[in-house]
Amino acid sequence: MIDYRKRIASMAIQLAKEDPPLVKEVIARLREAGEIAADDLSYLEGIADRWIRIAEENLAKGQRH
Repeated sequence: MIDYRKRIASMAIQLAKEDPPLVKEVIARLREAGEIAADDLSYLEGIADRWIRIAEENLAKGQRH
C-alpha cells in the first residue's frame, strides 16, 4: 500500500512540474467544491507555483537575448 501512495505522490509532483497551471486549477476547483480543506494539497500547490515562477524567469531570460 505504501508503494502505491508513493507512486501517486510522485505522479502528482511530476504533473505539478509539467503542467503547473492545470494542477493549480484542479486544486482551486476542489477547494471551491468543498472536497478538500483550504490547506490540503498546499505542498503540491507550492511546487506548481515554483515551476510557474521558473518558467516565467526562463521566458524573461529568453526575451532579453
